[in-house]
Amino acid sequence: MGDIYSSAQIVIVAAYGDSMEFGIPGIGEPRKTVQHSEDIFDLRITNVIRDVQDDPLNVWVNRAWTYQEAVLSDRRLYFTDTRAFFECERLLCHEDQFNVEESRNELFSTRLTIPEDSSRFQSFTRHLRHYTSRKITYRSDAHKALTGISMSLYKGPSAFINGLPVVDFDRALLWYPDTGTNLIEYHETQGEVLPTWSWSSVMGLSDPLHYQAADFYGTLAPWYHINYHVISSASIAALNGHADSGPDDDWQVYMAIAIKEGCMGSVPFPFSLATENFQAVHELFNARWKDYLSFRREAIPLTIKTSELPHGISTDAAKQGVIATRSHTALLRVTPRPYSSFYIINSEGDTIGELCGDAAKLREHVISPGYNSRAEFEFIALSLSGIGSYSRDFSRKNYIDVDGNSLKKAPIVNVLMIVNSGGFAHRRELGWIYLVDWAKVQREWKIIVLE
Repeated sequence: MGDIYSSAQIVIVAAYGDSMEFGIPGIGEPRKTVQHSEDIFDLRITNVIRDVQDDPLNVWVNRAWTYQEAVLSDRRLYFTDTRAFFECERLLCHEDQFNVEESRNELFSTRLTIPEDSSRFQSFTRHLRHYTSRKITYRSDAHKALTGISMSLYKGPSAFINGLPVVDFDRALLWYPDTGTNLIEYHETQGEVLPTWSWSSVMGLSDPLHYQAADFYGTLAPWYHINYHVISSASIAALNGHADSGPDDDWQVYMAIAIKEGCMGSVPFPFSLATENFQAVHELFNARWKDYLSFRREAIPLTIKTSELPHGISTDAAKQGVIATRSHTALLRVTPRPYSSFYIINSEGDTIGELCGDAAKLREHVISPGYNSRAEFEFIALSLSGIGSYSRDFSRKNYIDVDGNSLKKAPIVNVLMIVNSGGFAHRRELGWIYLVDWAKVQREWKIIVLE
């Protein structure tokens, strides 16, 4: 369908009706008159046509399957219950000659072109936000109804795994539902697997997805299929041809500090901010590793032994959408913020981070009668990012070198709250913790099998 839409000279959009048998207003059935005019002296006064919002029959703008129809086609002729209009990349033309609308309407179409975004991954997340806000009848179609757009951004038959782009897999894990009113659950439906680590697990639940609005400096945990096809190695191999898949600027200094704080296993990289400045650390890092690919190969181990897997997990679990990692984990508490979401709390009761999104389902749980306010949740470290000076704790949580310079962004660890069941872990909430605080909490290395 992606090829059909993108190759068509023009796509006729029946943007009104509740089924494919409804027909086109004004063609198959008469259309109600909504435009009127009156002659007053030498003037003709005419009302401008506007489509009725929230009309129960105007389902086209809310259907998941129609999203790529709007995005991928170059020229569209829309028929609504009130008017017809033509749209292309440059302009809008209305049957109502008095209508002065000239800009493309985001309600109908969203540009696929990348120049307005800094990378194709940002284009992907933008489309995913729009797409997940729409309705889908069969959740088994979650991946299929976005395939045309996905494959226009990421080429190749193995470009995606359960809806996440392989070359940007570590970034792609950092999604979260806006409201979080539904429990994230693992689904197998009509031959499709919707694992909790994939956005497809919440598609169709009327909860648009968002991504962390923070710089990305690299992963802290490699991800694997259970059959040992390494997702991360496939990702790095593609970095040479796709610069947009690499980490953001100054990642070397941030990852060097993560090593110093014990977040990268046993890889040695001796330095001290008490005696060296950030520029010196950057030069030392580049002298040791020429690029992110070579750093990843040495700093993060790329194997998990069969004997390390939880008992009872077979090596064909990859067919079921199961992935595994070796990562730092910690048990921490959460407490609701005044208006939305949650703070993450350490054992001393200090605030060290936050959950993303409103996490309404979790709020419902923690305010229920009998909830133990001292209850702890398991968090695993995913990757390293940075948060800007708008953070209230920016100065106190940042790092300073020997010359008194502070990092432009305070480093944070992206973490995933998980729940365990039968040897498998399920994703629950995404959050972040300041690196200075994550380095102080009691952590342990564990093999996590996520489905």
